Amino acid sequence: MKKKELVDKLVSEIETGKVKTLGIYGHGASGKSTFAKELFQALDSEKVNLLETDSYITSNRHLVVPKELPDQKVTACLPVAHELASLQRDILALQAGMDILTIDEPWKPSEVLSGSKPILIVEGMSVGFLPKELFDKTICFNTDEETELKRRLARDTTMRNRDASFVYSSHQMRREQYQQYYKETESKADILVDQSEDKFKVKMIHII
Repeated sequence: MKKKELVDKLVSEIETGKVKTLGIYGHGASGKSTFAKELFQALDSEKVNLLETDSYITSNRHLVVPKELPDQKVTACLPVAHELASLQRDILALQAGMDILTIDEPWKPSEVLSGSKPILIVEGMSVGFLPKELFDKTICFNTDEETELKRRLARDTTMRNRDASFVYSSHQMRREQYQQYYKETESKADILVDQSEDKFKVKMIHII
């Protein structure tokens, strides 16, 4: 299945009411944000909220260390790095028809998401740690180590004002924590998309 075919399939499921809340997640630089934005643009913006979850990653990660990798700092591959209770509260609020104010980020100011919109797309690493019952369907993205590094360099140095040396030095640690803590979330997804070598391959689909 090609990317356009998956987008078209999801648009059809959303427009017919089969999917009202969609979760899109995966490790850093796996392609989830790009896909979520493409899907959002293919839908009626008057009916759809896009809740990006990067702002629910806590800034207090330096206070804890990974149990299995005690010499490393905590990355977003661990659930302890996420404000999951706050995120779940905001998802439930939108599903119940209430507005929420998103959290301000350096690369994106806060905005009001309207509870009157019937469709919700939730995108970000945090989704992998949330109860699956919050979503009608979930999609997980992954990619190989080399492709992730290439994408991180392009994104983090231009959009997040990070030094290339930092991206290089932290890359191996991120991959180790992905393998140790985050990869297991992939098996919970309804759809798994592998974007290794910048290719788009649907590897697994759970029929729901």
